[in-house]
Formats: sequence, C-alpha cells, structure tokens
Amino acid sequence: MEFGQITNYKSRKLTPTSRLTTNTCDYKKKGLFLKKRILVKKLLAALVFPCILQNAFCQPENYWQQEVNYNITVSLNDREHTLTGFEKIEYTNHSPDTLHFIWFHIWPNAYKNDKTAFSDQLLENGNTDFYFSDKEEKGYINRLDFKVDDITAEMEDHPQHIDIIKLVLPSPLAPGKTIKITTPFHVKLPYNFSRGGHDGESYQVTQWYPKPAVYDQNGWHEMPYLDQGEFYSEFGNFDVTITVPDNYVVAATGVLQNEEEIEWLKKRASFEWEPVKKRIKKGGTTKTIIQEFPVSSNGIKILRYKQDRVHDFAWFADKRFIVSQDTCQLPSGKVVEVYSYYTSAEKKYWEKSVGFAKDAIRPRS
Repeated sequence: MEFGQITNYKSRKLTPTSRLTTNTCDYKKKGLFLKKRILVKKLLAALVFPCILQNAFCQPENYWQQEVNYNITVSLNDREHTLTGFEKIEYTNHSPDTLHFIWFHIWPNAYKNDKTAFSDQLLENGNTDFYFSDKEEKGYINRLDFKVDDITAEMEDHPQHIDIIKLVLPSPLAPGKTIKITTPFHVKLPYNFSRGGHDGESYQVTQWYPKPAVYDQNGWHEMPYLDQGEFYSEFGNFDVTITVPDNYVVAATGVLQNEEEIEWLKKRASFEWEPVKKRIKKGGTTKTIIQEFPVSSNGIKILRYKQDRVHDFAWFADKRFIVSQDTCQLPSGKVVEVYSYYTSAEKKYWEKSVGFAKDAIRPRS
C-alpha cells in the first residue's frame, strides 16, 4: 500500500488566442491541414494497433514468473528507531532454469554511508542532505542469518553495492520446486531522506525487509535502492505481524485481521493532538521545549495484516494519526473500505480525502 498526496486542481479559464476568418484561401489551407491530420492518424493507428494486439493477445505461451510468499514478524522500538524481525519466505522456481543462488535486496543499507548508489544519485541531483547527515540519521540492516530448508546458507557481497547480497543455495533449486528461506533481521531506520524512514516518532516503513530480486526471461535484476527509480519485485502473498506500543495507529498494506483494532480505529476520527510547549529550568536558565508527540504507552499491541498477489508491503505508524473511514461500492457491486490517515496539523487539507479517494477508486475498479 503506497501513501501519496492528494492534489487539488484549480480550473483554468480558456481564452481564444486567435480569430477565425472567412477567407476562402484560409478554408482551403485548413481543409488540406485536416486531411493531412486524418492521414497521419490512420497511419499511426495502422502501426500502433498491431502492437497493442501483440501485447494483449500474443503473449508467449511459455511465459512464467517466480512466486515469493512472505511471513514476517516485526517489532518497532520507538526509542532507538529500530525494527527487529524474522522472515520466512516460500520461493517457487517457475522458470525453466536450475538456480544455484538468489540475489537479495537489503535496501536499508542504501542509507548506511555516503558511498552508495542512493547517495551518489542525490549528489548528482544537487541534494546534499544525506551526504552531510549525522551518523544517528543514517540507517542499515544487519543480523542476517539465512537458512534454506533449515540448512545454513552462505552469503556473498555484491561487487559494487552494499544493499545487495547473493544467497548461495546449499543445493540447486530445480524448475518447479519450492524452498523455504528464513532469516532474522535488524533495521536501524534512517531519517526520512527518501520515501521511507522516520521523522521523530512518525514512521514510514518502506523497503525494510530482505527481498529476493526478480529473476525473469532476461535473467537476474539485482539493483541498488535509488531516490529516483522503480521497484521491480516478485509477486506473492504476505502475512505480516507488527508489534508496536499500544497508542500507535498503524496504516499498512493488506487487510487488518484484528477486530478490536478495527473498532478502535473508528474512534480515531475525532482524535486531536497539538504540540505541547514546556518550560524547563536548568541551572540559571529557562529553556522552552516542544513535545511533538504523545508519550508512548507502556503496553504493546500485536497487529496482523494479510494480502495476496502483491509485490511489496509497507506500513506507517504514528501516535498522532486521525483516521477517516468509509465504505465504497464498486461498479461490480463489491463493497470495499477506504481509510485516510493524517495529523491535526494537516486536517484542513485531508479531512475530505476519503471522498476524493472514493471518486478515484470507482472508475478504476
């Protein structure tokens, strides 16, 4: 589930830039121009339509793609801004090839230092925020210990990128066969320099777990994490359990399985939180500090999300979230739930966002 911003488009008034004349010569010129446009359109249709047909109906009969199913448990430590998790992967080789290794993306390492492809791209685009960031603002993933079918598997570094590793399989994976891959992992979340991380105790957890690279008809597609770039990943099913302090609101990919949490989220529509100013005396001076977030609960809650046939899983967590929710009936008759999560500071921009989302969903479903 990806979270974006809703943009309001203001209507523009069209004004004429020229006047039409009744000159006969002008009509002839316009007629000739229109004939040329019609001929060009017919030519384009003749060229493009067969290509569309080929893509739609002439897909190779031997097309295949790998299947990767995930079962992940993860806990958030909001004092250290870290994740501790365990991952179980069911990897099915639908290719005609026997695999001896699997490239893995461990993209949190893109934030480990200023020598990664991610850092280089930011500098090329004139952004030096990450390059000059403090150590505490950077991130990484470690404590990996891969096993394949309960047999310890070796890892090899990628020759160029620290956010890619090679998992050497203890035994070859033949076509049509399935293996089970497991590993613990620990992630230090970076400050949100690019589409994921944290800003204080507001968490945007994206590209956070070890993920196999795509293997398709053109071979392996191992690639480093970039600020500007797409994520080519294998499709599969996700079963993810998230542990957080009790007063966090979590917005995640998939269907929430906890009925009690679903009812609690409905009560968040009227939630309000404003930063609290506190004056602290230290020595002979008085200092004003701002408490940006509610204090975290001592208790925890364990949330479970499930989603089939997707290629990624992301989640956001924030104690300040207001939750707007409604149902939406699709043209097929199916009814789905629509949620929007935002803070009090953004309420005037987002309080109608569920309605906007429903308007976008209906014609595209």
